[in-house]
Amino acid sequence: MSIRRIAVLACILSAAGCATVGRRPAPKSVSGTLAHGEFVNVPSGTVNDWSLMVSPMRMGLEEPRSENDNRLLAIRVFATVATDTSWQVTAQYRFGYAMNNGSVFWVPGSANFLLVPR
Repeated sequence: MSIRRIAVLACILSAAGCATVGRRPAPKSVSGTLAHGEFVNVPSGTVNDWSLMVSPMRMGLEEPRSENDNRLLAIRVFATVATDTSWQVTAQYRFGYAMNNGSVFWVPGSANFLLVPR
């Protein structure tokens, strides 16, 4: 069988697999940005039908004319299943002021997300 015939057959089979009677096709993927603690909802089905990737979007503080004294200690970005149809995103960074070593705390940040069907 030629490569062209294999490619055509693969297209036909993939299109047939996506066509389910009585069901709307789900979007190919969904992406966006959200704040710490917000939720990502699946467009159809359940969280078991989707894969979610999250990454840092905005982390840290900018201090004009004072960049040498403070520190960004850690970043944590992850998602946990909240319901059958959503995840809750954690997007935080740990920050400390150099002038006061006792002042170290977690600060809410933001994250990018990409949701793709499994």
